[in-house]
Amino acid sequence: VEVCSLKMLRTLGVLVVLACSSIYVSAVPKCMGSCDTKDFMCSSTCYTNSENLLCSCEDPPFGDDPAKCKDAEGNDCALQPEVDPTAAVENEDGCKAACVASSDCGAYIFDQILTANRCRLIKECQSQQEAAVPTPCTDCLSGRNCHTCPQLTYTAGATNIHWICDSSGDAYNNEAVEGTKCTPTHRCQIDGDDEAIPAEIECKSPEGGSDMGTWSVGDTPFDEKNCDTQCPCSKITIPKSEDTNLFCDSAEQPVDDANGNWEIDGSTTCDVVCDGQIFIPISCKFNEDGTKTAWHIAYGGQDIILDENTKCFSCSGSNCENDGSTTPEPTTPQPTATEPPTTGSTTQTTESKP
Repeated sequence: VEVCSLKMLRTLGVLVVLACSSIYVSAVPKCMGSCDTKDFMCSSTCYTNSENLLCSCEDPPFGDDPAKCKDAEGNDCALQPEVDPTAAVENEDGCKAACVASSDCGAYIFDQILTANRCRLIKECQSQQEAAVPTPCTDCLSGRNCHTCPQLTYTAGATNIHWICDSSGDAYNNEAVEGTKCTPTHRCQIDGDDEAIPAEIECKSPEGGSDMGTWSVGDTPFDEKNCDTQCPCSKITIPKSEDTNLFCDSAEQPVDDANGNWEIDGSTTCDVVCDGQIFIPISCKFNEDGTKTAWHIAYGGQDIILDENTKCFSCSGSNCENDGSTTPEPTTPQPTATEPPTTGSTTQTTESKP
């Protein structure tokens, strides 16, 4: 965000001076790869201003003099005994090691000034904008402190949402680096709550001295073990009768409702079997834009979407009429070899687009 003020000064004429100040809203630069869990450092694109500089070590361009380390004021740096200035300016690994050994160092930048190597130890990794560096550094090698968050726990399901993250790899098989943001594959209403599925989760740095970061929605912790929420369909009744049977692919069979009929909620795929001859798969699926779920049946080689008001599904109309529910009388006829079974709904079933 740039804020500009216009000042007018009069000397021998009118002089217009445009004074601009910039207000920076800058995030910590992202890790460019994995977080080294040994040193808790990752490669990143870091810059620094003088206020953020702890120490700058430079290798003299000529002679065998040792590397000299100065702070922003030009004074000798108070380095930790483990820090070897000569090793620090030898290569990026040496500069990184110097940062790891320095208690106040949160990031490092290794580059060259003419023919001399330079290692800068800095308080934190700043963006180019935050550091007010006019041009990008093309030969800088830099890194910063980092943490990782636990892997997300994958839960399979036709209407389970999953998470897509803006980092390399996926968060289900890798520990995500702090700053990683993930968005859901779908969003839906659950128990009347439109915000039940968050629009975004983020891996944030740990609190309380922990080495492991935390997944959060804003400032609220997010449970990575139960992240793949199911977007359910409304419950549907399958009346028990001589001509109707039900088999499901889950170890947990459908529950019986108050009237002794089957009741399914979309957590599993089932087959409705009519007269022991016709097998009708019924399952809960997302609609085309992924914002709602609906019951689908596979019949006659086609995917048929049941109306959203469907409360009962059966092989014959009389079963849904007598199931004890308040479902209106079905409008579809009793099935034959080429007709779909009956639904307790006020409208016809519709075929989904191929």
